[in-house]
Amino acid sequence: MTRDRAAGASGPLARAQIVVASDVRRPLVAWAELWAYREVLYALVLREVKIRYAQTFAGAAWVILQPLLTTMALSVLMRRWMGVPAAEGLPYPLFAYGGLVPWIYFTHVLTKSCGSLVGSGLLSKAYFPRLLLPLATAVGGLIDLPVAGTVLAGLMIYYGAFYSWSLVLLPAALFLVLLVSFGIGVWLAALNLFHRDVAHALPFTTQLLFFMTPVAYPISLVEPSWRLIYSLNPMVAPIECWRWALFASPTHIALPHLATSLAVDAAIIVSGLWYFSRHEPTFADVGEA
Repeated sequence: MTRDRAAGASGPLARAQIVVASDVRRPLVAWAELWAYREVLYALVLREVKIRYAQTFAGAAWVILQPLLTTMALSVLMRRWMGVPAAEGLPYPLFAYGGLVPWIYFTHVLTKSCGSLVGSGLLSKAYFPRLLLPLATAVGGLIDLPVAGTVLAGLMIYYGAFYSWSLVLLPAALFLVLLVSFGIGVWLAALNLFHRDVAHALPFTTQLLFFMTPVAYPISLVEPSWRLIYSLNPMVAPIECWRWALFASPTHIALPHLATSLAVDAAIIVSGLWYFSRHEPTFADVGEA
């Protein structure tokens, strides 16, 4: 119906209009819609947890063994053979394990989010906000942190490294880790749907990023002239904030560099949500093709 005919119509035709438009501006995050589908999110998170624990041989033990064995290997390689120091006043095993806990969560969210839209079998069966798929991965992965945190708490007691005054900021540091993991996961979920080689490049990229993140070594080893560029790594600020909240150890990252890393994190999250929202109407056609 043209605009002229619609203007001249009377009765029901004057009130009823059918608008088909492809350029409707979509919100960055449809909060009301996400809340309306909160039960779907709960079901997706429950599925993530069941897959994580019910369909593995070791179950919860693997969540503990992975950072623990990695800490042992790093203690021998980095500390004894290469002489890499830990942060001031911290034993190296405690320093390394404390950084590995959020890092393993980060890599888990990226890996699961990358394939969350591909072959899920849900995109063409029923409508729900597609953002719930990477969000469920980020929320469901949080169950690993209390499990791995039991060993971390034991190490802190053993080494006498409890700083209760800084632990009150640990939830804020954890929320920052979750936001950054979710933001990058949203990017990967959408990109991998259109370019399937993203999933093949992800393992190598995360391994490379590990050596560019202060997990196995303190940021004090980075040359001061390179720290601004180094802070462009989106995981620098979350790892430093997490470790500081745990141990209240001195940090060698300057406030401008910390602000730079946080700005990169914000840009990744906002741009990822924008890209995801812009291409969401085509997900069902591409994902189930």
